[in-house]
Amino acid sequence: MIKSVEKVFVAWGGNQALAQAIGHELSNHGYDGIVGGGIPTDMYIGMQVFSQIHQCTRAIILVENTRIDAVNPFSSNLMFEWGYLTAKMDPRKLHIFLLGESKKNLPSDLAGIWANEINNIDKELEQIVQEIVHLFIEAASRPIDIDKMEIFSRWNEIKRSLGEYHDSPVFSEIECAHYLIHCIEVCYGYMEEEQFVAIIDKIKPSSVALQFSLQVVKANITLFRESNGLTSKLPFDTFSELKSLFESKFDFTNQDRNLHLWLQYFCICRLGLLYMLIMRSEEFEKEYMSVYFQKAEECLTNSLQVLNEIATTYPQESIYTKLYEGYIHRDFHRANSIMGEEEKAAQHISASEKAHEMFYLYFKQHYPSEGYLIKHFGKEYYLDRSRHLAYIKDPLEKKIAESSIRSFLDKLENESGREHVVLKQIRMIFGDNN
Repeated sequence: MIKSVEKVFVAWGGNQALAQAIGHELSNHGYDGIVGGGIPTDMYIGMQVFSQIHQCTRAIILVENTRIDAVNPFSSNLMFEWGYLTAKMDPRKLHIFLLGESKKNLPSDLAGIWANEINNIDKELEQIVQEIVHLFIEAASRPIDIDKMEIFSRWNEIKRSLGEYHDSPVFSEIECAHYLIHCIEVCYGYMEEEQFVAIIDKIKPSSVALQFSLQVVKANITLFRESNGLTSKLPFDTFSELKSLFESKFDFTNQDRNLHLWLQYFCICRLGLLYMLIMRSEEFEKEYMSVYFQKAEECLTNSLQVLNEIATTYPQESIYTKLYEGYIHRDFHRANSIMGEEEKAAQHISASEKAHEMFYLYFKQHYPSEGYLIKHFGKEYYLDRSRHLAYIKDPLEKKIAESSIRSFLDKLENESGREHVVLKQIRMIFGDNN
């Protein structure tokens, strides 16, 4: 059974039979077509239409002159709904079809608007329905292009939109899934994990993709919480439950390849992180430690390959992937340190430092007004730098590194509020190295 991934409002003016047929056909392609109007459920039909529109994230507007002798060939109700939809929705989510009409016949305020002209002369209703639905699906199924870096600077706006998603969605379910998984890092940076869970608990998914994305986000937050920000042992029951989720088989490539790849990254990488965290348990003998170490290495290697595929396929995300590349190398460093593989540990913490430095400097340059997050990404970079100190042999290079860390920490001395776990680690590690 095809599960609906998006609700589509169908606005019509004079040809209800066509609108209803299109609404029905949309359901055969994974969309929930909501035809405007219908049997009134409210004393004021306009309120019913507003309620219908507010449920939807796309709209099909059927423009047809069914009143040949009228002074105004287009329905007043249709024009009102069209205006309201234009004000409410992204233009890319308005799909306008002119049936037997030309764009030049539209009111001057709509001059230059994008629309499909449909020749409906001597065509059966079914032919027109199939043509319109085909054109709609072709436009609606284009890959979703979301600037992931902008999520950091639009955090409050995105939280608000997610909080209102159930009653008045502004994203499709696939878009919502994108936003959710890329909010993992920003809510961690702001230490708002529990608040974020309360927000997304209101979301009622229709699609498997959104449902799974919600599970992945909540699992990540559980992982951070149960391991005290990845700094302590993980309880075995949590390990078992999260392992089962991150090993799930899924395929969302037909809906959105970018989303599929990012979900792959989060699942494979977190699976490696689980194995790395469980290695800290004192209950394991060395042979069991070796088995978990191999599993961690395999997962982390595979997650690096997925990140590389993302950066290659979507070069606009290559800087963004550096943040996550740094985390993978940091996890490699931890796992190798536990196993006593010091040479490999040194190589990976150096790679993590370079990746996080690149991301930190880019973010600092391009988002200068985001002071809090600049400091947070600076902490991630200087955490790597602090860990790298133990492997630096050259006295001058080590002195420069120590001075840079101390200088960064001095700038944070007057910070108020809760201390982020990343900052705690820097102070602890830097203290140990001095």
